[in-house]
Amino acid sequence: MNSVNLSSVKPRQSSIHATLDSGSPQNALLSSLTSIIRRGLGNRSRAVTVLHPSSTSRPTSQAHPSTPDVIFIGIIHNPQHAFHLVDHGPAADDQDQVALEEFRDFWGDKSELRRFKDGRIVESVVWEVTTADEMAHVPSMIVRHLLKRHFNIGEGDVETWQTSFDSVLRLPPSISQEYLTSKIPTGFKAALASFDGLVKAIKKLDDDLPLAILNISPTSEFLRYTSIFSPAPLPRTLAASRPENAWYLAPMDIIIEFEKSSKWPDDLKAIQTIKLAFFERLASALMESVDGLKANVVVNDGVHISEILDKACLEIITPEGWAFSAHIWHDREVNLLDRIISGNSNLPHIVVKNKTNKKSAEYFEALVAKEVYLRRFIHAPRHHRAIAALYHHYSAFSGTVRLVKRWLASHWLLQSHISEEVVEIICASFFVGGGGGRASIADMDTEQTSQHPVPGSKERGFSAVVQFLKEWKWEDGLVVPLYGSTNFSDASTPSVNNVTHKGVWRVSTEHDKEGQVWTRYGPDLVVAHRVRSLADATWKCLQTLERAQIDIKVGVDNNTFFSKKKKPLELFY
Repeated sequence: MNSVNLSSVKPRQSSIHATLDSGSPQNALLSSLTSIIRRGLGNRSRAVTVLHPSSTSRPTSQAHPSTPDVIFIGIIHNPQHAFHLVDHGPAADDQDQVALEEFRDFWGDKSELRRFKDGRIVESVVWEVTTADEMAHVPSMIVRHLLKRHFNIGEGDVETWQTSFDSVLRLPPSISQEYLTSKIPTGFKAALASFDGLVKAIKKLDDDLPLAILNISPTSEFLRYTSIFSPAPLPRTLAASRPENAWYLAPMDIIIEFEKSSKWPDDLKAIQTIKLAFFERLASALMESVDGLKANVVVNDGVHISEILDKACLEIITPEGWAFSAHIWHDREVNLLDRIISGNSNLPHIVVKNKTNKKSAEYFEALVAKEVYLRRFIHAPRHHRAIAALYHHYSAFSGTVRLVKRWLASHWLLQSHISEEVVEIICASFFVGGGGGRASIADMDTEQTSQHPVPGSKERGFSAVVQFLKEWKWEDGLVVPLYGSTNFSDASTPSVNNVTHKGVWRVSTEHDKEGQVWTRYGPDLVVAHRVRSLADATWKCLQTLERAQIDIKVGVDNNTFFSKKKKPLELFY
């Protein structure tokens, strides 16, 4: 949505015939403006509309209604084409010189001859962006240019909601300026590059480790484009100049899988001890092979005290200042846990009968350990791959997730009550469908996408999620075909049904039919009602956005959220 101030409008071309056909200069202006914007956007948009106030009463001496000072231009993006950086025109050797001149006249100084890799020389319009996030602004850049070119409306008279929404996803200026000044690479691509570098460094150490490494999988939101803020390293050169509250560096979780071996013990406590030995050997080898790298073995997670549960990790800080937290996946752990849960002895020919049917402490300890194992080593890597695929297929998906997370985090609900993963799945339901199967992402074509419109911008995606949360009856649950299966009975993953859970949300996928993997510990009933209330208030706020000021990032006082003077994006504070 763009807000346009028409107080300085001066049409470049005006026609008395167009005015007569439209009935008034105002209608002729709006008709011409709409026509030019639709032509400029082309297949980038599915629909373009101009919203303006209805005509008010006027004296009989005034023949025509007054021109509104401010109008709103609403655009429904076509995600497949909306964010392309180049618009192609006629070729340089085109015989139709009229079409060539019309293209140049329409785009003005933005039109230029360009040679492309395939040898073509065509008249083109190129929209310059410096970051991937700026690609979402290409449609607004086109609107601004055309309004300036054809109606003499300056850029200061055109405002877009995107700017305000973008501002809540950026690091504070004092922090981001440090990275710009020092030219330290930041962002999702820099984080992925650091992960790739760490993987290469670890795989070079096979000769120094007892077992060869088969695979290293990422499971962090920073490595699938869904963290609220873009990831950034914390090198020592910057840490010293920062305040203490900016010293924390969130580690990125990774899973290390070694080759299978019969030398692994069949005792769960011994397996956890072996993992510590692997971590110690890996830490020493990494610090010897990579200058400036630091690695520390963490023996406890500070939450669990069980000796059979995977709670140790290896924290790694690269020379560039990126932090990783590594866990080791051993596939036989779940089999040993199942033996304890089922009450079977380690010897298959001996069956121990519990006449009292009283569950031991070891039984409940094994239930918790299995729940952590399945969530960390089975569900998390699979979830990570599915979410990363959605980012690459839908341009608005990442921004939608980040805005919803930012909104929940501003009210102290994210992570403490609502997991990052369930937020991602709920947002994914608006892109892959909910309540039934749909073809996998790779199989979807243009026709299918147009038949099932998905949000074309992060702002539209955010509002859709908020509307859903205010109306959702969580007792009915939510079914999301996240992994592309058209039949939920085709996929199955072991579950832990006997573990108590306090979460009232039930969000199911093909590999989590009970819908409790990411909601087992929350939100509870009180928090769920709170989310519904916040969503309802936020939705009402979004409905009044047209009448509010566009510069809407003001204040950090949660107590003024329901104030009548509250500006829309203060809902993030």
